[in-house]
Amino acid sequence: METSQDTFEQNKKALNAPNSKALTQETNDYLNQIKQFENDRVDMAKQSAKTAWKVATGAGALAGLALIALAVTMPLKEVEPYLLSVDSKTGFTTILKPLADAQKTTYGEVLDRFWVNRYIIERNSYIWESVQGSFDVIKLMSASNVFARYKSYIMGDKSPVASFKDRKQIKVSIKNITFLPASDDEQIIAQVQFSRDVLSRDGQPASGYKTTHWTATLTFDYLAPVKSEIARRQNPLGFRVTSYREDKVVE
Repeated sequence: METSQDTFEQNKKALNAPNSKALTQETNDYLNQIKQFENDRVDMAKQSAKTAWKVATGAGALAGLALIALAVTMPLKEVEPYLLSVDSKTGFTTILKPLADAQKTTYGEVLDRFWVNRYIIERNSYIWESVQGSFDVIKLMSASNVFARYKSYIMGDKSPVASFKDRKQIKVSIKNITFLPASDDEQIIAQVQFSRDVLSRDGQPASGYKTTHWTATLTFDYLAPVKSEIARRQNPLGFRVTSYREDKVVE
């Protein structure tokens, strides 16, 4: 009959057997691998947490900088009002633009204003000695139908040529030039407010004549044919008025 002592000895022999030792070593290796895997998972979790905190901190810092920048620039975004200057005598209204807007005027607009200004002065001013020069300029800068009406006026009985001859002059002062929306890309519409003063031969205000105020509305383009060197010197860009109308301002 087998006793407990015999059973103990058998188990002891089994543990000391080569196969049992190999099994024990494999078990230890497996347990070590599991332990290493768990350690790696813990390290990865810690690293992910650190990365998340760094990202959150960076985002918070950027948001803070954005708020600071907004707070700093808010006082700079001021609304600049436009002032309207109204002449109490004539009713002329002029928009007084801030200097910042004045500096944004385009090169094309500067040219448009220059040629419109010159055309109005040449057409409406009068000096006996230069009347032929003004006549030639208006011819160069006008469409045929516009020039025909001007020619009929300047050579008529009511023109300053017939009325004043070399005794008086007409001085033109441009008050304002405004550009209006146009349906044609090539045509530009301008409205000009100006005044006329009759002067004596020596340039003093002529007695019996009051200052008159006018509004001219004209359309123009840059398609005038330039056929000679003289024409090119007078009108190098081919400025051409295609329609012209004047209205006297009732005071």
